[in-house]
Amino acid sequence: MATKLDRMKKALMRSNTRLLLSAVMLFQAAAMLLIAFQKEAVNLQALALAVALPALTWLVTLMMGRLWPVDRAILILVLLLCSVGLISLSDIAKSDVTPRTQAIYALAGVGVMFGGAAFIRRWRSWKKHTPWLMALCLLALASPFMPVIGIYKFGARNWVGFGGFSLQPSEFMKPVMILCLASGFSNRPSFGKCIPTIAFAAACCAILLAEKDLGAVLLYFLTTVLMYYAATSNALITLSGLGMGAGAAVLAYHLVPLVQERVAIWKNPWSDPENLGYQLVHALIAIGSGGLFGMGLGLGMPRNIPLYHSDFIFAAITEEFGLIFAVGLLAVYVLIIMRGLIVAFNARTSFHSLAAFGLVVILGLQTMLIVGGNTKLLPLSGVTLPLVCYGGSSLISTFFSMGLLLGMSSMNAEDEARDIETLEIREEIG
Repeated sequence: MATKLDRMKKALMRSNTRLLLSAVMLFQAAAMLLIAFQKEAVNLQALALAVALPALTWLVTLMMGRLWPVDRAILILVLLLCSVGLISLSDIAKSDVTPRTQAIYALAGVGVMFGGAAFIRRWRSWKKHTPWLMALCLLALASPFMPVIGIYKFGARNWVGFGGFSLQPSEFMKPVMILCLASGFSNRPSFGKCIPTIAFAAACCAILLAEKDLGAVLLYFLTTVLMYYAATSNALITLSGLGMGAGAAVLAYHLVPLVQERVAIWKNPWSDPENLGYQLVHALIAIGSGGLFGMGLGLGMPRNIPLYHSDFIFAAITEEFGLIFAVGLLAVYVLIIMRGLIVAFNARTSFHSLAAFGLVVILGLQTMLIVGGNTKLLPLSGVTLPLVCYGGSSLISTFFSMGLLLGMSSMNAEDEARDIETLEIREEIG
């Protein structure tokens, strides 16, 4: 009876994800067709994407489902977020180059997602390889200090470039850092055994602080603290770490002018609306202009917002799609996080449980920081909206993280299938 019930639940889950997949494909096609025909001259690139996006979504879901028993809901929602970014950029970008480039990044990200799932399923000896992964992470984070390739952007030296190509190491190293933390914190170690891992995380934060990549510092620090608490349940050490972080934030406020500027803008952006507060003022105006249902694709003025395609894309989406859609977009992130936590709870090893937990925690923190910054709930941090904003570094890194999460979900499904098979054998013998 139990086995039949499990099979019924799985059949119902497949039916639900089919409905979700159909809804996502319909949204992709309808939105892109609206963009393609909103002007007298047909937008051929949007018209091509109206066919390519649903087809790719269906194909990726089918292929990954055939390869491994992954959590299809997570996969479809990840593809939905990516398509929201492509649709928004196709509508608000000043040229066709931006959405075309983002589509190329998305294709690369899908390939990396498959690689991430295969990687986490095959690599088992984590303790053995953790030291060199830590070294790789620290070297990559410090690479912007190299005089030949380091690039200074938006008040921070956190980019590297060569041959006209640039990337952000702190984005690519997020999943690597989480794997290192999961390896060091697994199997409920004592505080003494956690010191090397904590020192590694502190070194990462120190490098990022020296580069003035304040958003990444906050992400790395909070993720480390939350993963430590999840691994050890040591409230005293966790609270001590949070207290030290708060002290460091106060010290940074007094020593770093950039932090003072962002706090001042957050407190009152209208005190300097033509200079320091220009971005946030226009983002708030855009959000207010959208109302509940939005002004419609192509009918708003999101281009008035500086960095509308990256740091403030949530404000641009809210203006054109409305507050209800924006809340629904946040609900998609919440659903991915909830499904990811289920993956963490069902994992059979401490390492995989902590890794899954860390991946969804950093996704949630990053979303909270960027949305809070766009809506004036939090100071601007310079992080990006995962899977939606323009940029290859963030998009590909997040796809790899989701690939790791999907790989772990497939391992859980295989373990559950083996348990059911064992139970059936025992029932037959009995």
